[in-house]
Amino acid sequence: MGKMSWIAYLAENEKREELMEEVGEIASASGRTAAEIADGFIEAVKTIEKNKEKPAYKKLSKIQKDMIKDATNKINGASVGIRNE
Repeated sequence: MGKMSWIAYLAENEKREELMEEVGEIASASGRTAAEIADGFIEAVKTIEKNKEKPAYKKLSKIQKDMIKDATNKINGASVGIRNE
């Protein structure tokens, strides 16, 4: 799973603490805190969802949903493997 798919999954599910861990390097490079970056991702997901019917957001919404689907499939596949062991 790509890092952006994982970040999208965390933002979509508002897993702020895990998201802050993932964006730590971005925060260091940008001069912002991990909390600010994580909150920005979460807010962006909410904005995309709220505006998904507007032409400018339709493609973003589809990309977001595809990334969430990819991450969810990877998570579900991994948990099936764990249960089978």
